[in-house]
Amino acid sequence: MIWLNGRLVAREQAHIDPADRGLLLGDGLFETLRAYRGHVFKLEDHLQRMAQGAAELGIPLLLDPPGIADAVRETLDANQASAADAAIRITLTRGPGQRGLLPPEDPRPTLIVSAAPYQAPPSVDGFIAITAKRARRNEKSLTARIKTLCYLDNVIAQTEAEAAGADEAIMLNNQDAIACGGRSNLFAVIDGALRTPALEDGALPGITRRAVLALCNAADISVVEGAIARLELLAASEMFVTNSLVEIMPLRRVDGGELAVGPITKRLAEAYADLTP
Repeated sequence: MIWLNGRLVAREQAHIDPADRGLLLGDGLFETLRAYRGHVFKLEDHLQRMAQGAAELGIPLLLDPPGIADAVRETLDANQASAADAAIRITLTRGPGQRGLLPPEDPRPTLIVSAAPYQAPPSVDGFIAITAKRARRNEKSLTARIKTLCYLDNVIAQTEAEAAGADEAIMLNNQDAIACGGRSNLFAVIDGALRTPALEDGALPGITRRAVLALCNAADISVVEGAIARLELLAASEMFVTNSLVEIMPLRRVDGGELAVGPITKRLAEAYADLTP
């Protein structure tokens, strides 16, 4: 069952208007969340990010964040996912519109909530990563700071990683600095200091990224947000990526170089586990 525009429907009975701008133009937003036995982790943070992105793009919300939170819980219950871990996706589009690029004057947004059983990644002991060669992050673009449906660069990067036998692709920005992973934020310990690309470098303002920064502050772990050159990354002693589904995932090999799961990664992973139900 999925939640579509105010009601629960069977997936095979869900219909989207062929003129929907999310389908035709990628005109919309999405959030991916993880539920632990029915408790949706950082739900309010995800909904706040979606509301902020929608406001910036001028997409009205069908429901306010508390209403969407209720829809998420209804979807979990309808899929009998309240007793197990689940992956949740919230999708918001501007809805159907006339031909052309200009948005409709009176948009009728489409809002979808879906849930599926959570599947742990096959490489639970650490990811293999490569640097994407074909796809980049445009750090100057508005869409680099908003989780839009326009994810084709990330799709290309992840396809590169899959073809190379890797789990994740590291994406560079237009200045040849590290931006993020194809589906994650990235942290690296370089010369003993924990570093992560700044939002100005093309990093998505990830919810798990924010949680890790807060954990660093609470544990008195110094972390530097700023530009990281690719050569600097190759000198890292430990590295990990973050997103809502994989949490804190160590990188054990990057572009052929082996990495150990270091003490900072272990310490933060343990602290993050204490946050989750």
